[in-house]
Amino acid sequence: MFSTVNSVEEYTGAEVSLELIKRAQGIIEVFIGKDEISITNPDDLLILDKMTAYQAVYMSQNEDIVFKQVASTSMNSGDATQTYDTKLFAPFIAPLAVLASNGLSFKRGRSLKTGRIFQFPPKSNWRNS
Repeated sequence: MFSTVNSVEEYTGAEVSLELIKRAQGIIEVFIGKDEISITNPDDLLILDKMTAYQAVYMSQNEDIVFKQVASTSMNSGDATQTYDTKLFAPFIAPLAVLASNGLSFKRGRSLKTGRIFQFPPKSNWRNS
């Protein structure tokens, strides 16, 4: 488990059940594209603990929205209009969880230095060769 009942209360001040934390972790795993068993970096596990805590509290107030909301950017009903900020995966993922995911090591950009293509030294003056 990424998070515990005590962690959720420590980070958020809210009380949730272990079952809700398990459901929240499942959503976080889908969001990041990795299962718990494949993550070994302690820094990532700490961030995932917080993400799961935020998601669990978000779901405690909005679980129906998370599981039953139609995937749309705007809804109209008479005079009322509701628009979702889909950049933050609303209304499915807790906004704090999305922001915390930016700190995950496997979500950051990577660069790779390859070196020279050929392993012989370059000539000093290629025009006179």
